[in-house]
Amino acid sequence: MCGIAGVVHLDPARPVDEIPLLNMRSALAHRGPDDAGLWVADGAGLVQTRLSIIDTSTGGHQPFLRGGGRFVLVYNGELYNFRELRRELEALGQTFHTASDTEVVAAALEAWGSAALERFNGMFALAWYDTRERTLLLARDRLGIKPLYYTQQEGTIAFASELNALRAGGFTPDTLSIPALGAYLKYLYIPAPDTIYPGVFKLPPAQRLTWRGGRSELDPYWQLQRTMDPAWTLDAAAERCRELLEDSVRLQQISDVPLGAFLSGGVDSSGVVAALARQSSRPVKTFSIGFDEPEANELAYARAAAQHCGTEHHEEILRPDLAACLPDIAARLGEPFGDSSALPMWLVARMARQQVTVALSGDGGDELFGGYTWMHRALDVARYRRVPVVLRAAADALLRALPETPAATRFQRFSADSFLSEDASFVRRLTCFDDASRTALLQPDLGAVDPADSIAAWMESHASLPYGERMLGADTAYYLPDDILTKVDRMTMAHSLEARVPLLDHRLVEFAATLPFHLKYHRGESKRVLKAALRPWLPAQLFAQRKRGFSLPIHRWFRGPLAEVYRDAVLQPDARTREFLRPAQGEALLAEHTAAREDHGHRLWAILMLELWLRSRR
Repeated sequence: MCGIAGVVHLDPARPVDEIPLLNMRSALAHRGPDDAGLWVADGAGLVQTRLSIIDTSTGGHQPFLRGGGRFVLVYNGELYNFRELRRELEALGQTFHTASDTEVVAAALEAWGSAALERFNGMFALAWYDTRERTLLLARDRLGIKPLYYTQQEGTIAFASELNALRAGGFTPDTLSIPALGAYLKYLYIPAPDTIYPGVFKLPPAQRLTWRGGRSELDPYWQLQRTMDPAWTLDAAAERCRELLEDSVRLQQISDVPLGAFLSGGVDSSGVVAALARQSSRPVKTFSIGFDEPEANELAYARAAAQHCGTEHHEEILRPDLAACLPDIAARLGEPFGDSSALPMWLVARMARQQVTVALSGDGGDELFGGYTWMHRALDVARYRRVPVVLRAAADALLRALPETPAATRFQRFSADSFLSEDASFVRRLTCFDDASRTALLQPDLGAVDPADSIAAWMESHASLPYGERMLGADTAYYLPDDILTKVDRMTMAHSLEARVPLLDHRLVEFAATLPFHLKYHRGESKRVLKAALRPWLPAQLFAQRKRGFSLPIHRWFRGPLAEVYRDAVLQPDARTREFLRPAQGEALLAEHTAAREDHGHRLWAILMLELWLRSRR
């Protein structure tokens, strides 16, 4: 696991300034504390920081040269099938001098060109530079587990694993993208390819960017096909799901350093732990955290799974110093990020890193098998929409006459959703600040702040899919890489911990896309096939709990200690958000929330994290 960055000029006679390169490398030191490399030649320079996982010798040092120095590779990630590919390449006459997967990646790219990406089973972001043709290839894994950012400016392309590294190299503007700010307030993250900086982009998952002659070409090397096979039965699908999960875990436990697993107590992480325990000759190290809040504490379920699987379990109940840790979290994310589950991810990663260097995670199951509550409620609305409109209108009028309470607001929004289209109803459920509340919050002189709605556009372009599959597809295309996997990558790598996600093995993802929707969600039961697959491995009590996720009781915290953190940051005369947000509106939201007239927990968190991120740029 590593951090990578680089600069290539169109003009080979234009020297590369090593200072910005070294600044970018320093900004990525947390991603790779074990080694650092620099390569500079005519008009090009690449850097890397290394967290040694496979072949901890100097054999995996990067930048890695191949073809007599013609090709240069910097690579962040793990190639889980590198041993199989190595045997295939050796049969073709390729020779190897190290035991690292880095050399296999380089050899595969030399032998097969960018078509090699289609053979990789792993998580990766890479840059492959051909010094003879002066061509740069950037690529990212199929699901977007590993990040990569880039910008093209005046005959130069620069890239890095994190936005903070591009900023350290002087490749981000001082101005912010106002449409991207609008997208953040709407979704709590900024969907790809945009970033908070104009002219700086996320490389989308499963994409390769080829830069030559000062021009770039972007194209996908993999696309998920959602072609449901009605022949699948629940039993057959569960058996195949087990097989694929076991094989994914078999591949992903490859490591030359200590390895463990996160265990939240939910079905997804428990299933990964169970598969790992079945294959391990010694007890698996598992890690769980809880908060001193009943609704945010799943330790009992995690403990039951750990006991059932015979793991060496470690757990802590935490009372985090929010004023101390939230600024660090905001700074690490590189751009505004409003998912509050970044906090527990940060804390459990810090805990796990004391004993292991690699941790398997259960992320991805909700996108594959229909676990998210917003999708379930959108389907409820779709059923309610069948009620004649005149009756729904009468019920809507009665609901709007109710006293103002959080519960009444939920019913009112449910009713209002029934007058929207299916897709608009789904997008509304993903929305934090809608158009009206966003307009009320933003300073009036900002100009156009309407975000380019990539999610709505994706839904529209896939209108032929059944509604449930459209929602799963949109979550997989945007929420998964730009929120969930961003959170996991940044919070684990901040502690120099590698996180792996076995449920996102592309074979398992492709399998899930062939299943009829009723095998994923039916009559209120989510993740049906995954639960059926895991029932032989896990205790029954895990399947009876309601979904919680890695959630925090932020609505209650903002009526307690977090309210003071908010006041001390957002409501001060020197608050950075005043340039973009109306202070009076931010104060009004807190007042309504603390008076329990409305639940603004997620909105207040979004504003607080924006303020803390803006402060981190000073």
